[in-house]
Amino acid sequence: MEIEAKCSCGQVGFKSTANPIIQLCCHCSDCRDALGREYATIAFFKESSTEVFGRLEEKIYTAASRNRTMRVVCSGCGTVMFDKSEGFPKLIGVMAQQINAPFEAEPACHVWVKDKLPGVSIPAGMKQYQQGID
Repeated sequence: MEIEAKCSCGQVGFKSTANPIIQLCCHCSDCRDALGREYATIAFFKESSTEVFGRLEEKIYTAASRNRTMRVVCSGCGTVMFDKSEGFPKLIGVMAQQINAPFEAEPACHVWVKDKLPGVSIPAGMKQYQQGID
């Protein structure tokens, strides 16, 4: 099965011939800033099984881990599409809300919970990490 994602205007796309290796919800302030949401749901894929096309722009952050991390957006419509981090050099994170059906996000955990906004609830029994995954 091929997994595909597109930005709002359709100029940037993503394809993968493999399933994500991990899916998670990130509560870090960088994700919140980039998306304008309470947290980001991200599916991470091995770059070797993916194809990305279109004109992209990067917004660079320095994570609390001191790794540089980028939120990659469509240069046309500004849709945040990808997360790339020095901490995960051979992976590309795709914002789950941009992935086309029949894909359904199934996060395995929540990370950077120490930065979680008040009032945001995490389902009972879900793995939680105060910072990133060790």
